[in-house]
Amino acid sequence: MIDRAVLEPRDSKTATTFAVTLCVVAGGLSAVVTAFTPQDLAPGMKAPVIATSLAVMLAGLLLVVVKEQFRVWLWLPVPLLGIAAIVLADLATHDASAAGQVVLCAPVLFAASQLRAPAAWLVTGSAVAADAAIVLALSPLERALTDLANVGVLLAITTWLLVRASERTARLTDKLREQAAIDPLTGLVTRRVLDDAARSVLTSNDGDGGTSLVLLDVDRFKSINDTWGHPAGDAALTHLAEVLRAHSRPDTVLSRLGGDELAMLLPGCPYDVALRRAQELVEAVRTSPMTLPHGEQLTLSISVGVAHAPVHADNLHGLYTTADLSLYDAKRNGRGRVGGVPEIVDGTPARG
Repeated sequence: MIDRAVLEPRDSKTATTFAVTLCVVAGGLSAVVTAFTPQDLAPGMKAPVIATSLAVMLAGLLLVVVKEQFRVWLWLPVPLLGIAAIVLADLATHDASAAGQVVLCAPVLFAASQLRAPAAWLVTGSAVAADAAIVLALSPLERALTDLANVGVLLAITTWLLVRASERTARLTDKLREQAAIDPLTGLVTRRVLDDAARSVLTSNDGDGGTSLVLLDVDRFKSINDTWGHPAGDAALTHLAEVLRAHSRPDTVLSRLGGDELAMLLPGCPYDVALRRAQELVEAVRTSPMTLPHGEQLTLSISVGVAHAPVHADNLHGLYTTADLSLYDAKRNGRGRVGGVPEIVDGTPARG
């Protein structure tokens, strides 16, 4: 069974543009030249060359019209079909010149720059085999072996350089994507990741408990920074993140929204359970002081707001709005507590 991941290009949009342009231009030009200009073709080879050229064009156009789940099975056949067309054209025209052989670079360049390493090397190996078929059939043995060695080395070096560069770029992209998804201070996910997870949960409607969103921030966080310095403030956020992890289920999404505001997304969690867990978290933070660099114990306090879908809202904006109002209620009523949900949310009565 072939692994689909091996066949998929590094970037589907770029690969499609590259492949379609290459197939349509090369296939169309070959078909037109063969059909309408005098060619020194072997008997009976004109129609097969034109048909193969048109097949290359059609393969390129199929990459545009077929659905993504089927397109994955075309990425490898397209350059291989291009190689076959080149072999047929060179044999039909008795062309074993450098110009005839260098055309094999086109499918290799596509595969090495757009496809993953296994597929790229398969295309390169096929191109070298195709060149061997051309030069051994049309050239004296000594010249054929020399040309084959030169072309083979050129194609191999080209593939190695492009595959290596693509892999380096992919690693850098993955690293940047990871950095964009993870808050470097706390190790929690960023708001973008939390929002994506929330939208997914809200649209999937999995489970009977609904989805709860818990917002919390550190009470008098500015005072911590002013009194013990910003490193202490950073340490407080790191400490709070550790407490959150210790009191979270595996399916809970923990996020730092910005500043001293953190969030928890609780899929499949009823509102009453979310309130209880929020209260437990308030107590856990209160009873888990952090140790300052000089050894002094600092007790933290958090205010928490809780909202639930579908009890209070059925979309992410409404969920955030309700949780924010609940957080404000906690701060207005003395901090260090879980806030209630006001009766009015965005000018309309809160659900439930």
